[in-house]
Amino acid sequence: MAARSTGMFPREKFDIDANMLVTTSDADLGVTLSNIKTIRVGLVNTTITGNATVVFNIGGQDVTFTANDFDENGTAIAHLRGALCDADNLVKYTATAGTGTVSVGTAFLDMVDNVG
Repeated sequence: MAARSTGMFPREKFDIDANMLVTTSDADLGVTLSNIKTIRVGLVNTTITGNATVVFNIGGQDVTFTANDFDENGTAIAHLRGALCDADNLVKYTATAGTGTVSVGTAFLDMVDNVG
């Protein structure tokens, strides 16, 4: 049987890798996103109220989180197919409060199924 991760989410088998942290500034994480089969997008220790949103832009594709996407621990996870990403390989997130509030703890990506 394969060993499980001992990271933040051991059951889901991924760690929050410092190299895959996402900020509010465009950054190239050093991987060709379009070559990755599945990219996991996550927020940890994050609170959103009202109509606030956190939008990840991953290689030209947007993944939007709202208050309804979070569990009681402030964690939300989504998946994106790498083939949908364009060639710029840039990632960032934008937090918009609207009429609510938003506080982002940790934002990250994880390469679930590696090279396609």
